[in-house]
Amino acid sequence: MSFHSYESILHSMPDRSTTLAPDFLDRYLPYLLRKADQTLSESFYAVLARAGVARSEWRLLSVLEDLGDLRVADLAVATLSPQPTVTHALRRLEDRGLVIKTVDGDDRRQRVVALTPAGSTLTRALIADATHLEAKALAGADGLEDLAQRLRGLTSFLESRAATAVDDEVWVG
Repeated sequence: MSFHSYESILHSMPDRSTTLAPDFLDRYLPYLLRKADQTLSESFYAVLARAGVARSEWRLLSVLEDLGDLRVADLAVATLSPQPTVTHALRRLEDRGLVIKTVDGDDRRQRVVALTPAGSTLTRALIADATHLEAKALAGADGLEDLAQRLRGLTSFLESRAATAVDDEVWVG
């Protein structure tokens, strides 16, 4: 896959001075966060591809390694993924012997997901790769701990606002 930077794409485009919101993407925080994520994660995504692990599967594996056994619904929340996506990824991981589902002792309708020993071994190796590649990519960057702290604070702020929001109206013009 060839990668073109945002800036190189902009230089190849006709004049954008007539658009409604010039440079919108340069100011739009969700876009900037996604762009940073994609740029930082690109080399690790190649590792996942070589390991035969889809990104949706990686999120499940890493959350289970970090948090331990979880119900499917809780796993969906923790991986920031829709439950149908989680269900499909779990089926693939289960077929490969990387996770196991059991009946929840408190609610027989629920399934609890756990890593198998093979799943934990693979996940730990991928975490080591992810950690190494992240450190390599961010070497020399200043203020990372402050950035992480501010992002955690922003996330808490947004979650608290979402929890108290009541029928906010959105106008689409």
